[in-house]
Amino acid sequence: MDKQEKTIHEIRKFNRFYTVSMGFLDSNYLDTQYSVVETRILFEIQKNERCIQNDIVKEMHIDKSYLSRIIKGFCKNDLVRKEKSGEDKRATFVTLTEKGAAETERLIELTNQQIKEKISGLSAEECDRLCSALDTVISILGRDE
Repeated sequence: MDKQEKTIHEIRKFNRFYTVSMGFLDSNYLDTQYSVVETRILFEIQKNERCIQNDIVKEMHIDKSYLSRIIKGFCKNDLVRKEKSGEDKRATFVTLTEKGAAETERLIELTNQQIKEKISGLSAEECDRLCSALDTVISILGRDE
């Protein structure tokens, strides 16, 4: 096995470990009614405060119609509000409602708690090593972004 094949194998092995370990494959992520994708979309909206749906599509590399269906469900559940741009009628702004902001904060807290439980047995040195390894992965694989 050459270096590239070994790297592919190791990345896939890590992905299998990480997605299961963090519960990303569970239909109800963190024992909530939301999937990982839905949770991430709420986080993106919160992070950007008032964003355009196309920005979420680009940031998350997801299908426009898939995002539209999720946003429609969020609107129905009063988590987000949509507003057409005054300057560009093709652009739709998406913002969190008060309920959506509270739900997003709750999801962030659940995620933080899950991670805290995963790392609770680590020493300070192990935490430093983990953070360094994660930074390394991002710097190597995120070069083009």
